[in-house]
Amino acid sequence: MNSKVRLGIIGCGFMGSLHARTISSLNEAEITAVSDFDEKRAKLLADKYKAKYYLDYNVMLEREDVDAVVIATPDHMHKDPSVAAAEAGKHILLEKPIATSIEDAKAIIGAAEKNKVKLMIGHILRFDPRYYGIKSAIEEGTVGRPMLLYARRNATISEARRLRGRVPVLFYLAIHDIDLILWYVKDKVKSVFSENVDGKVKEELGVSDFNWTLLRFKNGAVGSVECGWGLTENWASWKKPSSWNSFGDVRMEVIGTEGSIYLNYYPMSLYACDSEGWKFPDTLHWPSLHGEVVGDILYEDRHFVSCVLKDKQPLVSGQDGLEALKVVLAAVNSSTTGKVEEIPEA
Repeated sequence: MNSKVRLGIIGCGFMGSLHARTISSLNEAEITAVSDFDEKRAKLLADKYKAKYYLDYNVMLEREDVDAVVIATPDHMHKDPSVAAAEAGKHILLEKPIATSIEDAKAIIGAAEKNKVKLMIGHILRFDPRYYGIKSAIEEGTVGRPMLLYARRNATISEARRLRGRVPVLFYLAIHDIDLILWYVKDKVKSVFSENVDGKVKEELGVSDFNWTLLRFKNGAVGSVECGWGLTENWASWKKPSSWNSFGDVRMEVIGTEGSIYLNYYPMSLYACDSEGWKFPDTLHWPSLHGEVVGDILYEDRHFVSCVLKDKQPLVSGQDGLEALKVVLAAVNSSTTGKVEEIPEA
């Protein structure tokens, strides 16, 4: 292995560009190639990091100076580039969710195992010091055995508009908290009940505004996940994106047999008011500091690079991604049928 991890980016949209910006700031890594079906977008990102660009990721994967890839394609397009990367011997950081079907997720995991490459799923909140603090408290026995867990992740309508209705809110937002609750409880989910609430987002984009999902674990613990992207936001503000756009309302609570612990992101300790109203910007996930991206995504990318360099197993495995996906799919089915969905054994 070289002294630096040489990375390729597959998918040069919002998250792919964000990963490229973060990785380029690491001394242990460099961007050597990027790929996207949109030539203008691929060329723009490649020029920024003095890398080569490709419209076909298969051609990019033939390069010997690509040790690993970040895959940030749309959710339903995760399988093919992931399998191709594994077969080309490239380590993989794959944006969440791992896939949109169990079959695709298993194909990705199988390809990584067969070709002995590292597969890390981008569940970024596991690299957030606040959510990790909850995990540490549970591991130390501070709250005892988790019994009741509640998560809220309500974003502004600009998030739904940015994605143009191509993905349900369960896949985009709820999966973050579902993964965290699985991480905290460390048990299998027995059943799932889920309901959607429709409003302006449904009318405009065809996907539900909000969702409530209830998880019951085999050990008796219960998790409740509230998520949505229907919070009111000034349309003019969305048309002028900046670091001062509103972030949303995010919380996590864990009540255990010996105590409880609470996380509240709102309003992130920094806020402002202008002619469009109050603003609560992101100061945690990927804020900019003196021209560099810092926060959770920096810790996530640094961990992946370290795993490749030091031959360590990533903290978020493909199996972790699969378990979260199972729950999300059950929630989607439940919200459609109105019935409780049982999670079958492996």
